[in-house]
Amino acid sequence: MRRALTILTVVTALVAAGCGGGGDGNGNGKALSKAEYGKRMAATGQTLQKAFADIGDQTGAKSTPKQVGDRLDRGATAVDTAVKQYSALTAPAAAKPAHAKLVAGLHELATELRKSATAARKNDAKGLNAGLQGLTTGDGIKKITEAQKELTAQGIKVTPSS
Repeated sequence: MRRALTILTVVTALVAAGCGGGGDGNGNGKALSKAEYGKRMAATGQTLQKAFADIGDQTGAKSTPKQVGDRLDRGATAVDTAVKQYSALTAPAAAKPAHAKLVAGLHELATELRKSATAARKNDAKGLNAGLQGLTTGDGIKKITEAQKELTAQGIKVTPSS
């Protein structure tokens, strides 16, 4: 189960660096400016990072398989919440393909978290390790990383909200 904590920490860093959304969306259908879009990305990235850190803080060597599974499910729920927030945004026109890729990657990440949670509850160490490995090398994290590169190329900087 210690491996679960290590991989969860790596995933936290990758997700927080590469995604976000946040806020209540722009609601008016108008695309956000690159600066505002970056601020909203940072806000949700920080929320996800906190959610995963809280889960990681509670996952130790004495955790039961059920506890680890429950924590991984909470991680999936945090990602789902970020997806909803992110989907409420209207990305700048040039960022729309990367935005869509990011949302798809996050969906896949949530699915991997749930698979890992199921394996943890079954005390299936092999399945858990495979699921957690998928978090760091699977299509979801690849899409998130690609989207991050594309957004950076568009000049979108993730900056903390004021």
